[in-house]
Amino acid sequence: MLIKKIKKLHINSYTFSVIWDKERDGATFNYTNREIIIGTRDNFQDTIFSNICHELWEIVAVENHVRLSRPDCDGDYIFVYDHRQHDVMANMFASSISQFIV
Repeated sequence: MLIKKIKKLHINSYTFSVIWDKERDGATFNYTNREIIIGTRDNFQDTIFSNICHELWEIVAVENHVRLSRPDCDGDYIFVYDHRQHDVMANMFASSISQFIV
Protein backbone atom coordinates (compact mmCIF):
# COMPACT_ATOMS: atom_id res chain seq x y z
CA MET A 1 0.00 0.00 0.00
CA LEU A 2 1.16 3.52 -0.76
CA ILE A 3 0.24 6.32 1.60
CA LYS A 4 -0.43 9.68 0.03
CA LYS A 5 1.33 12.37 2.07
CA ILE A 6 -1.45 14.93 1.99
CA LYS A 7 -1.02 18.33 3.62
CA LYS A 8 -4.73 18.98 4.30
CA LEU A 9 -7.38 16.57 5.54
CA HIS A 10 -11.11 17.25 5.26
CA ILE A 11 -13.40 15.84 7.94
CA ASN A 12 -16.97 17.10 7.80
CA SER A 13 -16.74 20.88 7.46
CA TYR A 14 -13.28 21.09 9.05
CA THR A 15 -9.87 21.13 7.42
CA PHE A 16 -6.96 19.72 9.40
CA SER A 17 -3.32 20.45 8.60
CA VAL A 18 -1.32 17.24 8.24
CA ILE A 19 2.30 17.41 9.38
CA TRP A 20 4.69 14.60 8.50
CA ASP A 21 7.45 14.45 11.10
CA LYS A 22 10.48 12.30 10.29
CA GLU A 23 11.93 12.91 13.76
CA ARG A 24 9.24 10.99 15.65
CA ASP A 25 7.20 7.79 15.73
CA GLY A 26 3.47 7.53 16.38
CA ALA A 27 0.86 10.14 15.66
CA THR A 28 -1.24 12.70 17.49
CA PHE A 29 -3.87 15.30 16.79
CA ASN A 30 -4.88 18.65 18.21
CA TYR A 31 -8.57 19.20 17.62
CA THR A 32 -8.52 22.85 18.68
CA ASN A 33 -5.74 23.74 16.21
CA ARG A 34 -7.08 21.30 13.57
CA GLU A 35 -3.69 19.65 13.25
CA ILE A 36 -2.53 16.05 12.84
CA ILE A 37 1.11 15.10 13.29
CA ILE A 38 2.22 11.79 11.79
CA GLY A 39 5.60 10.38 12.73
CA THR A 40 7.54 8.74 9.92
CA ARG A 41 10.88 8.01 11.60
CA ASP A 42 10.51 4.21 11.42
CA ASN A 43 9.15 4.53 7.85
CA PHE A 44 7.21 1.24 8.01
CA GLN A 45 4.13 1.91 5.91
CA ASP A 46 1.93 -0.52 7.85
CA THR A 47 2.81 1.16 11.16
CA ILE A 48 2.28 4.64 9.75
CA PHE A 49 -1.07 3.56 8.30
CA SER A 50 -2.12 2.05 11.64
CA ASN A 51 -1.21 5.29 13.43
CA ILE A 52 -3.21 7.34 10.91
CA CYS A 53 -6.21 5.02 11.39
CA HIS A 54 -5.96 5.36 15.17
CA GLU A 55 -5.97 9.17 15.07
CA LEU A 56 -8.71 9.41 12.44
CA TRP A 57 -11.00 7.05 14.35
CA GLU A 58 -10.44 9.16 17.46
CA ILE A 59 -11.23 12.38 15.59
CA VAL A 60 -14.42 10.78 14.28
CA ALA A 61 -15.29 9.83 17.87
CA VAL A 62 -14.77 13.45 18.96
CA GLU A 63 -16.95 14.63 16.08
CA ASN A 64 -19.72 12.28 17.23
CA HIS A 65 -19.34 13.20 20.91
CA VAL A 66 -18.62 9.62 21.95
CA ARG A 67 -15.07 10.11 23.29
CA LEU A 68 -15.34 10.85 26.99
CA SER A 69 -12.63 11.78 29.47
CA ARG A 70 -12.07 9.21 32.18
CA PRO A 71 -12.56 10.72 35.62
CA ASP A 72 -10.07 8.30 37.18
CA CYS A 73 -7.17 8.84 34.78
CA ASP A 74 -6.07 12.22 33.44
CA GLY A 75 -5.47 12.25 29.69
CA ASP A 76 -7.18 8.94 29.02
CA TYR A 77 -10.52 8.38 27.29
CA ILE A 78 -13.40 5.97 27.10
CA PHE A 79 -15.54 5.53 23.99
CA VAL A 80 -19.27 4.86 24.28
CA TYR A 81 -21.54 4.48 21.28
CA ASP A 82 -24.27 2.28 19.85
CA HIS A 83 -24.50 0.46 16.52
CA ARG A 84 -26.21 3.31 14.69
CA GLN A 85 -23.43 5.67 15.75
CA HIS A 86 -20.89 3.03 14.75
CA ASP A 87 -22.32 3.03 11.23
CA VAL A 88 -22.04 6.82 10.96
CA MET A 89 -18.52 6.72 12.39
CA ALA A 90 -17.44 4.01 9.95
CA ASN A 91 -18.69 6.13 7.03
CA MET A 92 -16.89 9.22 8.32
CA PHE A 93 -13.72 7.20 8.89
CA ALA A 94 -13.85 5.67 5.38
CA SER A 95 -14.23 9.13 3.86
CA SER A 96 -11.29 10.50 5.81
CA ILE A 97 -8.92 7.54 5.38
CA SER A 98 -9.56 7.44 1.63
CA GLN A 99 -7.79 10.80 1.37
CA PHE A 100 -4.54 9.06 2.37
CA ILE A 101 -4.79 6.17 -0.10
CA VAL A 102 -3.14 6.40 -3.49
